[in-house]
Amino acid sequence: MTRFHDNVFDDATQLKLEIFRGYIREWLPVFLTQYKGSRSQRRQVNLFDFFAGPGHDCAGHPGSPLIIVEELKRFCEEGRKASSLDIRILFNDADSGHIERLKAEVAKIACRKACCRVEYSALPFHDALQSNLRLIQDSDSANLVIMDQFGVKEVTPEVVRQFASCGTTDILFFISSSYIRRFIDTPELASKFDMVAQEVRTLDYNGTHRFVCDYFRESLGGLEYYLAPFSIRKGSNIYGVVFGSGSFLGLEKFLKVCWKKDAVTGEANYNIDGDFAWAGEQSLFEEQNVITKVELFEHQLEQFVQQESPTNRDIYEFSLLRGFRPSDAAKMLRSMRRNGTITIVDLRPDTPSKPGACYVTWHEYRKNSPRVRFTARSEP
Repeated sequence: MTRFHDNVFDDATQLKLEIFRGYIREWLPVFLTQYKGSRSQRRQVNLFDFFAGPGHDCAGHPGSPLIIVEELKRFCEEGRKASSLDIRILFNDADSGHIERLKAEVAKIACRKACCRVEYSALPFHDALQSNLRLIQDSDSANLVIMDQFGVKEVTPEVVRQFASCGTTDILFFISSSYIRRFIDTPELASKFDMVAQEVRTLDYNGTHRFVCDYFRESLGGLEYYLAPFSIRKGSNIYGVVFGSGSFLGLEKFLKVCWKKDAVTGEANYNIDGDFAWAGEQSLFEEQNVITKVELFEHQLEQFVQQESPTNRDIYEFSLLRGFRPSDAAKMLRSMRRNGTITIVDLRPDTPSKPGACYVTWHEYRKNSPRVRFTARSEP
């Protein structure tokens, strides 16, 4: 671990940290100014970094703990923090030397206002998790958990299930997916990941991290908790971030960050589906100028409208669960309407909807009452 932080973070690590920063920036306004429904007068908001490290690399590039401090300071200085919130930050690392270095780095940049409590521990991950689990499980607690582990050993399906059952808890964790593929039949990994080695080894290599995320998703059983991956390729190895939330708003915020990093599929820093047009190239053969993921989603969306006549709320969920922003679905639906393949039915004639409006947004979704319905146009 020490050697890692004594080197300059490579591009893959920087990308991972940019995703962490992007989501923290999206997360703070939701949980520090907009959260409603607490039974108590004062809500507890917690940020946990369980693999904090010493704070930065040898060139001074900030790691996840300093990114958290920077983003909180930025948010606080904008004066947007709700006074009824109690904010606690825990930085943990199994290496006590890392924690001592981190304390000094945090002291240099921390906000001088008495708005947040920063605490430290130097425990193995499992011990740190267990000592904080009761707080995370508290129904009056909103949590963001970052687990920037080395390798694959610590964050297992069992750990993710624990967080998924904790209520208002979002997670971001890093995992070396190609390592799982390579060593899945070893006793060490087989005891943590119940995968069929032959199935893992024969899947498309580019989709390794997708497969790992799907495995974690299936391991949740019936829990309503939403996972999404972002794949990162470094040389021949594939790593990745997995995000988890019990809220569709959290999932939308994460996908917003991902689509900024990959404007083609919102999912990777490489051509994950082998599309000819991924890098913007154009072929003389039109069938090669399509993006597999986008084409598949558009087909699924058409089928969904034809078979289910969904409402705007249904479309909001449908798009997010397939890794697309609701605005992407709305754009496709407007195109279908212009082409005459679907109609948009107003469900509230007393307050007429805008012509062609799809209302596929969190603002409309949270109202619970559908605004419009999408139906396939009957053949004349």
